Amino acid sequence: MACRCEALPGSNREPTKEQDAGTVRILSTSEPGWDMTYELVCASCARRYTVRQTDGPATQWKWVPHGLKRRRGEV
Repeated sequence: MACRCEALPGSNREPTKEQDAGTVRILSTSEPGWDMTYELVCASCARRYTVRQTDGPATQWKWVPHGLKRRRGEV
C-alpha cells in the first residue's frame, strides 16, 4: 500500500496544515517572507520533502521529494 505522502507532490497543500493533520513534520523553514522554503519529513514513512512557497495573486506550495531530479525549467 502506498504512503499518504505520495499524493503531496503535484498538490498545492500548505505544509503547516499537513503538519497539523499529522501527515508530515516540519524540520526547518527559511526566514519568513514572500518566498519560503520548508524542509519536511513524512510522519509515516520518513520520506523527506522540500517545499517552496511562493506568494503572488495566490500563495502556492511546490512539493519536491528528496532524491528526485527536477526537469529542466522546473523551479
